[in-house]
Amino acid sequence: MKTVDLVVPCYNEEEGLEHFVLETNKVIVSLPEYSFRYILVNDGSKDRTYLLMKKLAKQFDNIKYISFSRNFGKEAAMYAGLQHTTADYVVVMDADLQHPPHIFPQMLEAMENGYDCCATKRDEREGESFFRGAFSKLFFRLSNKLTDVKNPYGAMDYRMMTRQMVDSVLELSEVQRFSKGIFSWVGFNTKWISFKTVDRELGTTKWKFSSLFKYAIDGITCFSVAPLRFTAVMGAVIFFISLIYILITLIQTIFFGITTPGYVTTLFAVLFLGGLTEMSIGILGEYIGKIYMETKERPIYITKFSNFAEENNEEKES
Repeated sequence: MKTVDLVVPCYNEEEGLEHFVLETNKVIVSLPEYSFRYILVNDGSKDRTYLLMKKLAKQFDNIKYISFSRNFGKEAAMYAGLQHTTADYVVVMDADLQHPPHIFPQMLEAMENGYDCCATKRDEREGESFFRGAFSKLFFRLSNKLTDVKNPYGAMDYRMMTRQMVDSVLELSEVQRFSKGIFSWVGFNTKWISFKTVDRELGTTKWKFSSLFKYAIDGITCFSVAPLRFTAVMGAVIFFISLIYILITLIQTIFFGITTPGYVTTLFAVLFLGGLTEMSIGILGEYIGKIYMETKERPIYITKFSNFAEENNEEKES
């Protein structure tokens, strides 16, 4: 019997976690030829998510959990879950049922047919604002053009992977993680399947637009130096334009005398060059900041509680 581990990052999922497990169990029961195990990762939730995990672990013997000392982010939670997997196949999914478990059979079929990964991409999402949808499309277009990792529009973290692919992903242990890019960068033969996403039934989304924007920036800067090259090219273009302008000014001065420069031209040049300088410093700062964080060699996450046998330090709670 082949084994399947379900890695589920959780942040403030008190309202929907039990419902997620019960709904997923309905699918698992229909696949008796596979042995499933949950790995629930509590990413420093502020509600009763951890206590609910403990309750579910007592109720179901195939539930393992890890609880962080604080909120380290979804990327760290996925990495922690993957580190604790031992199964033949590993699934990464969310606990809000927007990653529907009913497509497990399609994923398993793809894996049995020789694929190393079966990944998902979403169709147009009901209720999504035009602005957010346009931003998402722009991100995927820029990412595919500027980086070496290629993902179709709507690519999600929800996927099933072989043991070999998971081990390869774990070899990339950088602190500044962007899993969509990592999954693509390691290669392997991937089958993409699409489904229509719906609004979550219970709880509220944890992703604000500012968080998505930062996530998009990380996705590009983690796998490309194109923004740095862009600033270098812009600097070269402005340099040559300045030389031409200086040459024209010298000719005008020599043959036609000195003229008073225009106010609008001066203002435009100052504002444009000042803005470009600030932007360039910002881009450099983004990369320097990532280097700074990586050189610290801090752990990606810190575990506070866990019911894994290899981490069986008895929980001390007041």
